[in-house]
Amino acid sequence: MVVQPNSLYYGDCLDVMGKWPSGCVDLCYLDPPFNSKANYNILFGNRGGRDSLAQVMAFEDTWRWDDNAAERVDAIRRAAAHPASDAITGLHIVLGDCGMIAYLSYMAERLVEIRRIIKDTGSIYLHCDPTASHYLKVVLDAVFGQRNFRNEIVWCYTGPAKTKKWFPRKHDVIFFYAKSAGSAWHGSRVTVPYKMIGIGKGDTIFKKGDDRKRVSELLTRGKIPSDWWADDHLTNISAWRKERLGYPTQKPVALLERIIKASSDKDALVLDPFCGCGTTIDAANRLGRRWVGIDISPFAIDLVKNRRLQDSRVPVHGVPV
Repeated sequence: MVVQPNSLYYGDCLDVMGKWPSGCVDLCYLDPPFNSKANYNILFGNRGGRDSLAQVMAFEDTWRWDDNAAERVDAIRRAAAHPASDAITGLHIVLGDCGMIAYLSYMAERLVEIRRIIKDTGSIYLHCDPTASHYLKVVLDAVFGQRNFRNEIVWCYTGPAKTKKWFPRKHDVIFFYAKSAGSAWHGSRVTVPYKMIGIGKGDTIFKKGDDRKRVSELLTRGKIPSDWWADDHLTNISAWRKERLGYPTQKPVALLERIIKASSDKDALVLDPFCGCGTTIDAANRLGRRWVGIDISPFAIDLVKNRRLQDSRVPVHGVPV
């Protein structure tokens, strides 16, 4: 099946991607939900009725240790040629039969498929939180190769915190892997200004004795962001409040724009296999990239099509009649 750019796909991303040819995607960003405190009724229950309840149950069961999870883990462990076989085997020994290994095996299946459909010049950014990030890094190393690891980006954000038993948890992790040594990378497109804290002090590369021309050139060019992102327009909820669509895992468009600019060219095909409320799609659309979004929730598909893009003409593949 040929991928249809600028369209949405309804269903399990594993099934959808399995029908696509190898090497058809330039950049993949995914924010697969895993949070033990997530309210899945927010994601799937908005419409009410038996179908929504079935989706809530299926979503919760995906990361519960049961017969399906046991079969999935066993299948990966027995498949010696599976890139994540050793990783899942080792993690299963460490974690035992639990929801976390059910989730990691679920992700391993999909990461292998994502690797297959990414071009040799492509990349993947996997967004997660500390709940599972350290385990997912092991799986990513197995699937994409340690040599193709590029960054563990720490995305900081602000907001109220009520905890009194530990430091407030205010960061996510974004793992950046290349498909190969030839993967696209354009750091100069996402430069940020230097902070003028004084010559030779703080976040600056200026040295005592630098002439004004050199200083001016450096200020104009800016610098490539470090691997921790705490820029106000990326982290301050109030700064992007007008973007909010009521989706619990929504991310700011500026965050995705930075990723897409750095790791893709114009007309590249950007995939989000857990597209949610469509932030990746919105950012790709603004930047002149082609895009494809997949989600298992019809609520999410409707949200992207009718509220995010505000375009009823966007084709949706796989919606049951």
